[in-house]
Amino acid sequence: MTGLRVLLGLALALVLAPSLLDAQSPPSAPGDSPLHLEVQERVLDNGLTVLVWERPSAGRIGARVFYRADIAAERPGTVGLVHMLEHYLFMGSFRVGTSDWDAERPFAEAVERIERQITDERNRNAQCFLQREVFAEVEVHCTNPRLDSLQAALDEAFAEQMRYASGTDFDWIYQPAGGTGLTASTGRDWMKFDIDLPASALELFMWMERSRVENPVFRFFEPEREVVVDQIRRADNRPDGPFDRVLRSMTYDAHPYGWAHWFSDLTRATREDHWEIFYRYFIPQNTVIVVVGEIEAQEVFRQAERYWGSWRKGRPGPRLRTVEPPPVGEKRLEVTAAAGPAVVVNVPMPAVGHDDAPAFEVLAEILGGDQGLLAAELVHGRGVATGTAASATPAKYPSHMMIRANTRTNADLAAAEEAMEAVLERVARGEVDPDRLAAAVDRMVLRMAGGLERVGPSAVRIGAMEAIYGWTHLNELPSLWEGVTADDLARVVRTYFPREMRTVGVLRREEGGGEQVSEGSGITASPVTAPGSDGGGVTTAPGSDDVWSWEPPRARARIPLRPREGGLSPMDAHSWDLDPEEPRSHALAEMPWYAPPWMAGYRPSRFTEAPPVESWEPLMPRPAAPDLPQADRARRTLEGGYPVFVARDELLPMVQLTALVRSGTLADPEGREGLAELTTRVVTRGGAGDLDPEAFEARLRELGATLSAQVHGHHTRIHIQVAPEHAPEAARLLAGMVRAPTLDRGTFEGERERIAVGAERALDAAPGLLQHTFHSTLFPETHPLARRATAASVRTIPAEEVARHHRAAFGADGVVFALSGRFDEARVLDAMGEALGQDPEGPPPSSGAETRTPAEARALEAASGGGLRVVTREFPSRQGHIMLGHRGLTHAPDDPVEHAALEVMNYILSGGAFVSRMMELLRTDTGITSALFGSVEPGGGVPHPYAWRFSGNPETLATGVRLAVGEIERMRDQGVTREEFEGAVTSYLQGLIPASYETPQRTVERFAQKELLGRYLYQSPGYLNYYAGDETQVEALLALTLEDVNQAARRWLHPDELVVAVVGPLDEIRAGAGPEDLPFVTP
Repeated sequence: MTGLRVLLGLALALVLAPSLLDAQSPPSAPGDSPLHLEVQERVLDNGLTVLVWERPSAGRIGARVFYRADIAAERPGTVGLVHMLEHYLFMGSFRVGTSDWDAERPFAEAVERIERQITDERNRNAQCFLQREVFAEVEVHCTNPRLDSLQAALDEAFAEQMRYASGTDFDWIYQPAGGTGLTASTGRDWMKFDIDLPASALELFMWMERSRVENPVFRFFEPEREVVVDQIRRADNRPDGPFDRVLRSMTYDAHPYGWAHWFSDLTRATREDHWEIFYRYFIPQNTVIVVVGEIEAQEVFRQAERYWGSWRKGRPGPRLRTVEPPPVGEKRLEVTAAAGPAVVVNVPMPAVGHDDAPAFEVLAEILGGDQGLLAAELVHGRGVATGTAASATPAKYPSHMMIRANTRTNADLAAAEEAMEAVLERVARGEVDPDRLAAAVDRMVLRMAGGLERVGPSAVRIGAMEAIYGWTHLNELPSLWEGVTADDLARVVRTYFPREMRTVGVLRREEGGGEQVSEGSGITASPVTAPGSDGGGVTTAPGSDDVWSWEPPRARARIPLRPREGGLSPMDAHSWDLDPEEPRSHALAEMPWYAPPWMAGYRPSRFTEAPPVESWEPLMPRPAAPDLPQADRARRTLEGGYPVFVARDELLPMVQLTALVRSGTLADPEGREGLAELTTRVVTRGGAGDLDPEAFEARLRELGATLSAQVHGHHTRIHIQVAPEHAPEAARLLAGMVRAPTLDRGTFEGERERIAVGAERALDAAPGLLQHTFHSTLFPETHPLARRATAASVRTIPAEEVARHHRAAFGADGVVFALSGRFDEARVLDAMGEALGQDPEGPPPSSGAETRTPAEARALEAASGGGLRVVTREFPSRQGHIMLGHRGLTHAPDDPVEHAALEVMNYILSGGAFVSRMMELLRTDTGITSALFGSVEPGGGVPHPYAWRFSGNPETLATGVRLAVGEIERMRDQGVTREEFEGAVTSYLQGLIPASYETPQRTVERFAQKELLGRYLYQSPGYLNYYAGDETQVEALLALTLEDVNQAARRWLHPDELVVAVVGPLDEIRAGAGPEDLPFVTP
């Protein structure tokens, strides 16, 4: 055991206030605490790293496990398998995910052995599988009697294994323990597993994560493969998806950062391919555990030693030896598609730790964003672009920086590229204003601080940097950014941006047209149908106007067989024709077989001791009703009657100021759709008080502040983040925008046109078309959800109407402020009050929705009855897309118990992510979709739907609709089980509700939501959708009964009144449908 290494920050004082809302704490002197993390570190004897940041977090922790399994683990033939392995590591182990491991194991072993024989038989016949076609994405499908027999045996053994398997046990254990944010992700440089928990569940976390990698079992292999393939298909849903993918690949000649996840590799991957990666990279030296929150570091280290200390070191995984050679000339990609237009430029960028890396990050901040040089030149200056962006994300290996301009028309593409060149030339000459440079660095530091506000993202930031370079680099970044000069930026542009270093992509818009891809040589791919072959390929679909579609191989992945009654006994294994001469898995003189750990005769990197506790069950935290903060402690009233909620927060050197405004898209007048969005744009970008737009933007830059705004259905959120010393001035600017915006005419005209262009392109992607198709079918044409902003509706809005809308919506009864951070409350509130002054008399504010009469609301109701209604829209896409639902709620039920019953029922049906019935069936069990989303959110005065949506392989999509409808019917008719009921209630009480008050800013914004709208906002992190309330909801949940929930199902579910919207390649969707499926996808 190595000694404890405590790395202390110089000045980050973690003030453990008795409450998140302790607004009485004495203010810190402005600027007295730089951004610096006090992370404590311990490296176990086996090389495993444990990092802990002790900090306030309302009794919760963000816990993450990182593995240094990156693109170095992949090779041609296994590209994308690190990502796929992450999915399989959610399928449990011999301790989690099985009802009886002793009974399951013979079938699990048979599956592994039979698949190995299938692999060997295919390799013996390699020539048969060789793909000779150009227009194909997978190898040729080839079979023989032996392969057919082995495949039948594999299907049967797999079905028997599934009798004992569950793919959602991690979720069912973590969520009732108060877990939130359960997910995983694979970046190019690491794999991680995420969970936020009550601090009392630390040992449960250690037990569960050890179980994940000690003896994993790859259950649900074929369905989960389909999930990963579906996630890759999703990238091509937008017509510009292939453009982005190919441009990235062209940027790299040799390095695997350019590799896409190819269907050929994913669809032919075997379990053994994944075990090879697992053994090489899942060793303690490659593992980083990060815990952030209200926890003692010594306790984390103690539990880490108990659970992970017996993991033996492994042989270090192979390093990546490939080095990207320097470019030798400009590469260009030109694509015409029903998207864009846009110009993208990629240039090489050094890896994290290189002397020039901080300059690239500062350069991206200088160039990108609304306050960047590109926007100033291309959007506001020459008017050739509607938006610009720049990104330079640090990476383990040399990567690339991207700059992009979305132009108004194809005719603007050349001018946009010329303007981008002009901006780069000015930077290369050192013409970057020092004040602009300083403001950019201030924003970067603030953004970094904002990313550390919550425990989960903090753990990710710390763990990711440790995985690629070392977490202490986070403490170095602010000073490295501050040290970047205009001369440094000039040198970087001169060195890395010459034309011969660039990869340029030009995306031309062709409404309704196809894609024709050409590269630098000028060779154009001809969109013709490939000659017939057994392999899948890129072909043109009939009637698709030459838009590419993916034709899967004939032997496509199966939906798993459902277990038959009785099944085979373990003694029947000999009937699967296993080879008795099979070599042991550690043979060295021949091709090795990478078998699972629980089959391997020898595994060097293994746990030498059993876990301290045999099962997870004794480690579940004791249920307790959450102790929630009270709104009245934080509420103040500003000059003019504006309410504000205030919370002191000493954790990070920043202040956050938010205005919530009762102005939303659902209140846009008919024929003036886009009014709320336009008003917000003009208010936030058109100056305030005596500051015109240019002076206002300059003032924000001087303060180093970030300003953002989002418009939702019922409200608008305007947010400023600033350093503590500038909080009073930022408060004055925010109040000025609310009370006395300039409403500059030039800003109005420019923003109106940008919104109009965006409205024209809103249906470029399938999800937007799907939602509009569904809403316009379910509701009458006058319903706000059935209407959408169009170029015509936006361009007809006059400036006077924006001014009237501002006066009506931004008064004292329509705005609530929320403030948190390290600030002097009296000074900040005085500054806001001075800017607000007395609110002038005017019409009462309204979002429109809340003031409709009962008769008006009834006129907007969806028509009920009439049975199933199906509406379809043809769309060229690799996925099919489904949205189904029926009339929902206009308001939440008045009775808190009835409301709680509705929420619990929805959580079990679809809102609870992987523990929900519909998600488990359509993703885990069948692999039909990679994500299902359900929402029962009431409309707040406007009738809303109760709706579900998912996308997936067109060939199995119709089956997915039938299964989804069946689950809705089953819930209505049979209700929920006692186990489901108790698990859902516990998840709310232990996790969803208390996690909603994790930080002071989240807390005061929730109070502001309730003050403004009379309710809290629904939350949809990941695949969840839920309503987290306050003490009233807690009391209702504690009083709730199983029958209450079942009664809610009978009352609120109407499967006989469903509208089903289908968008995608309709012929493929119907061709894959069985007779029982067709009615669900046919009008």
